[in-house]
Amino acid sequence: MGLGNDLSKFIPKDFGKKKKGISKQSNAIETPRTDPSSELAEPTKANVIELHDERKQSTVADLDIPTSKHILLKRHTKAVSALAWDATGDSLISGEHGPSINLWDFPTMDHTFQPFGTIVPYEGQQTRALKYNSSGTHFICATSAPRAKLYTRMGRMAGECKSGDMYVMDMRRTNGHVSGLTCVDWDPRSDSRFVTAAGDSTLRFWDMERMVQEQVVVAKTKTRGKVAVTACVFNKSGSMVVSAQCGGISVWPSKGPFVRPVQHVDDAHAPMSDVCVALVPASEHLFVSRGDATVKLWDVRNLKTEVAVAERLPGSESSVAFSPDGKALVVGLGSQNATPNTEATVTVLDSTTLNEHRRISLQEPGDVLSIVWHSTLNQIACGLSTGSIAITYDPSQSTRGAMLGITKRSRQYVANTSTGPIITPHALPLFREDRPVSTKRRHDKDRNDPVRSHKPSMPVRGHGRGGVVGVNETQHIMKSIMKDTMRDEDPREALLRYAKVAENDPKFITPLYKETQGKPVFSEEVDEPETKRRK
Repeated sequence: MGLGNDLSKFIPKDFGKKKKGISKQSNAIETPRTDPSSELAEPTKANVIELHDERKQSTVADLDIPTSKHILLKRHTKAVSALAWDATGDSLISGEHGPSINLWDFPTMDHTFQPFGTIVPYEGQQTRALKYNSSGTHFICATSAPRAKLYTRMGRMAGECKSGDMYVMDMRRTNGHVSGLTCVDWDPRSDSRFVTAAGDSTLRFWDMERMVQEQVVVAKTKTRGKVAVTACVFNKSGSMVVSAQCGGISVWPSKGPFVRPVQHVDDAHAPMSDVCVALVPASEHLFVSRGDATVKLWDVRNLKTEVAVAERLPGSESSVAFSPDGKALVVGLGSQNATPNTEATVTVLDSTTLNEHRRISLQEPGDVLSIVWHSTLNQIACGLSTGSIAITYDPSQSTRGAMLGITKRSRQYVANTSTGPIITPHALPLFREDRPVSTKRRHDKDRNDPVRSHKPSMPVRGHGRGGVVGVNETQHIMKSIMKDTMRDEDPREALLRYAKVAENDPKFITPLYKETQGKPVFSEEVDEPETKRRK
């Protein structure tokens, strides 16, 4: 017996506490949510083993991914290849397939979403990796140059690593990389120690305070010669470092010895594939690797076989990111050919079985190259091949971060309507008091003056050159001792200086003719008559 329409509206449809959504008017873009049941994919290979309490009752079906809305940050002109978020979530740095790195500060950002600064570590070098330390005071930048640069959170350079000697065959005997960097990571136990990986088959540990190399690890593979180490990451406790090179994966102790790895597998992925590695946040021994269109789950205690595999996930440069609780894994998808995708897409996997839960479209063209999921903000930042950064969030679950600038309007500047200059009384020279300027300020002012700070040209030694007559030390000393100042004096003034002396005491011509010289007689002027003048 069916119920009437008047009676059915009083019957509750669901139970439990309702979440209050944020009713803010913003310019954020709605992201469509697809039905998970319609896009579930059967796992092609799942080799699940029991791992104590690390994977107990880990399901992603009930996890709500914060992708209901997203914000676009458009400032890069090339594909965004690296992203890094600090621990608080206030600062975000992004690098591209070019030399520019943009610095974003969400608390001071308005609805235009513009970065507060841009730095260029090396002109013409691609940005490969960016990483904040645990305290968020510094970040390290790895480019295609062999030297990593250290910056403060405000973008000021704090140090630079040394480059090695490319003519040295043994990489252990040179104090720096000799080829382009590929990855970088901080030691979770210390804010002053980090590791870098490069294409010269080495991992190098550095001290941030002195910017010197502490230890070096040379990766070994079946093939001879140098191979690129494409990934390096510390585990949660900082006791081990996982690296990927030439399709293989190695596990090294962070403090040594580095003669051979603790665990190693050669055929983890296809040879010469670009592999990235990410550790499971809630585990000490589990990590995933991404390469050759597959994602694999590994256990560092046994690398002979993978725990689980997810296939048919294209994307050569795409990275992976874990949810804050470690139950879900978000993977960025790329195009299978050279043509970019019409819509950027990410897929959500179960972190224990790598079963695909659903795929989410960002409604933006391009491929997803880099991806970061912040654990505190519950927001996901995706770097696209079109140069945009899509930050997805859920108003009911996410906090702060990119949501701070949605409703914040830019400042309105009032134009100056005054006519003519405004002169205050004490600004005039008549009333201005000459205050003593400090020595430091006067020195800084002189240094900024191009005339005062100009260094005088040094004397030319030996033969002259460039239109300058050369002098030696003897001529220089004699010129300072014997100075001829005759040309600097006025001859009339020099003669008149002795006029009074010659008149009082004549010594030259007048005494010679004193006895024979007659008395001089001068003519006197006589006024002529006026009649004579008229003629």
